[in-house]
Amino acid sequence: MFVKNLKNMNQPLNTWKEKWTQQPTLMLITVIIWSIFIGLCIQAGTLLFTLAYSFVKPTVAQDLYEGLNLYSLRTQHTWFYGGLVTLILSIAILKAQLFYTMIRIFLKINLVHPFSKEIAKQISRLSYIAFEIGIFIFFTNFSASWLIKRGFEVDGVQSYLSGTFEYFLLSALIFAIAQVFKRGVEIQAENELTV
Repeated sequence: MFVKNLKNMNQPLNTWKEKWTQQPTLMLITVIIWSIFIGLCIQAGTLLFTLAYSFVKPTVAQDLYEGLNLYSLRTQHTWFYGGLVTLILSIAILKAQLFYTMIRIFLKINLVHPFSKEIAKQISRLSYIAFEIGIFIFFTNFSASWLIKRGFEVDGVQSYLSGTFEYFLLSALIFAIAQVFKRGVEIQAENELTV
């Protein structure tokens, strides 16, 4: 029995049923991440659709997504409006990409042999995406402040402009974890060679 379990430990978990029985916590987290990812995709898709539709019918800019009212900016200056909404849309897309990368990590990870080059690469990618989100939030903040100083109204943008420092900190923490994973891959490869 022990030898049979030892042989099964070296095989990757391929089916959802196996993962649910052997790694239920990770799979539960994966389901939660999936639901957040779907919500972020809906947000990005809605922003993209309403942005495109607002160029045809400007009154749509009164409620782009959850109280984001840029109608006055849309009527005053179309280019500034398009640029600001594109920055907000980029943030939404990057957040969805961040969660998609997390899904890929949780689906690939195996708690028996957690360290792999693929996981280390995905964790590094996660840190870069978090850094990009921080940069886009910073530039969107700067753009909104610049527009406000010039007398343009940008109602509801503040809810999209928080978290610059948090995403930079998250990026640094994830990057450190990625370095630990890279070292873990090296140690795991050395251990496999000695056995």
